[in-house]
Amino acid sequence: MKKLILLLVFIAGFITGYAQKVFLDIDISRPYTEIYYFPYYSSGTIQFTDGSVYNGQLNILLASSTLCFLDEEGQPDIFTDIDKVASVSIGRNYFIPLLSHYIQILDTDGNVMFGVEQYLQLEAEKRYGAFGREEKSPNVPIEKRDLRSEGYHINSGGRSLAAESTPYTVHQNAYLIKDKKAYVLNRKNFKRFFPSKKALIQQYENQNTIDYSDPDQSLMLFKFLMAN
Repeated sequence: MKKLILLLVFIAGFITGYAQKVFLDIDISRPYTEIYYFPYYSSGTIQFTDGSVYNGQLNILLASSTLCFLDEEGQPDIFTDIDKVASVSIGRNYFIPLLSHYIQILDTDGNVMFGVEQYLQLEAEKRYGAFGREEKSPNVPIEKRDLRSEGYHINSGGRSLAAESTPYTVHQNAYLIKDKKAYVLNRKNFKRFFPSKKALIQQYENQNTIDYSDPDQSLMLFKFLMAN
């Protein structure tokens, strides 16, 4: 019950500053090391699955959705074990780990949540032959691979990457979330999770043009259902 109340408080704080835009505008011309969820580190809290808590200056690097914090000397560091995190708050923004990323919760009725994920997948374009060996032959097609799975690291350890030239792919998705599972945005799922509000959904459809696959439009419907 305490966690639910805390969640609703964070969501209420976020809604007051909601800017009618679900996703960030990502400048894809910048190297991955410069693209964070927020422009500055802000006071936040990490709630761990064992019940312990960390308070500090936090941010999220969009490269593979990596949780970052400032150490005692004010230097940036990363926390890589997402499986040990129960939730994260940064300023008035609330995140939960899901689908191996940090999902930002934009609204909830305490049962169903509306969440978005935004992350960069680091990639390398190479020609791979038998047994995964790199090939030089132009007859072998170029493939993209997730660098995290090949032992590369975002921090200074391991096999380093050139931040200016490392390619990446931007991923931005929105979901309805229930019982720690994510579901696609569509009419069927809205009616499934809000069975008592089917008439309201129909009313909203009659009065508004809505594309359920558009996260901004679906979020407005979600807010309408929360308000009625």
